[in-house]
Amino acid sequence: MLALHEIDRFWGEVFHDEAYYDLNYSDLFTRMWLAGDRPLKKTDLYVFMPRVSLRTAVKYVQRAIESGLLTETVDPADRRSKRVALSADLSRNIEGFIDHALTTFDSGPFGRDAKKGG
Repeated sequence: MLALHEIDRFWGEVFHDEAYYDLNYSDLFTRMWLAGDRPLKKTDLYVFMPRVSLRTAVKYVQRAIESGLLTETVDPADRRSKRVALSADLSRNIEGFIDHALTTFDSGPFGRDAKKGG
């Protein structure tokens, strides 16, 4: 339980904004990161937040774009569409968060570090 609290604390430290404590942003950002370092169609991002309506997902994505966490470009294949990617800073922050989460769990009672001693 303490590991989960530590991970939550670190997530908040990464973003410095309580709005991004929302698990829907966690879903969006981590799923984008897992999709690789490539711009995705803006409309494809909404499925990364399955717990909210399409209208709410649109607002979440737009807020992240306006705050600079996500970058938006015109789709070169279809100039009417937009592509969205993690900003370089957000990508680094997600990687730091994942590293921190793994370290936190590894140092816990069921982690790799605990198994070395037993």
